[in-house]
Amino acid sequence: MNLNTKAVVPFIVGIILLAILAFIFKDNLAPAVQCNDGIRKPITIDSFSTKYWAYSAEFEANIAENGKLFGKLDPTQLQAVSGASQQANKLREFIVAGFNRCAVTKLQFSEFGSHFQQLDNLSRRIDKLATVPNPTDSDKSGLSQLIGEYVALSQQLAENFKNQ
Repeated sequence: MNLNTKAVVPFIVGIILLAILAFIFKDNLAPAVQCNDGIRKPITIDSFSTKYWAYSAEFEANIAENGKLFGKLDPTQLQAVSGASQQANKLREFIVAGFNRCAVTKLQFSEFGSHFQQLDNLSRRIDKLATVPNPTDSDKSGLSQLIGEYVALSQQLAENFKNQ
């Protein structure tokens, strides 16, 4: 190895380590924002999803591909849960953007987070019932009830956001 190679290799390794650290700590690199309810660190849609809406992507995929839910729901219910899921996704983006721009207070954000966790729990329960191979009438009724709760909670969440 010559002198140039000995100098370049540690430099490249250092750059790679810095890039990895920047990626890992990217949320901490965002400057804090001063709002009426105090200083806050902006959040990303990914961190919000991980904390409050972790199951949403898998649940949406199950709805979109109509795999698990298609044979278990009538088309109206399937359309309702799909629409509610899409509405909740758009709302999630607005809430994160509103929080980062001080339009959503920390208290409101916490309340919305709680609602999203409820939606997440409902989606898990719906998905679990949808995987039952030979559903009984009770399973079908429970699935319909959960779909109704999911749609109602999604609509309530959107209404609460409009009224903020």
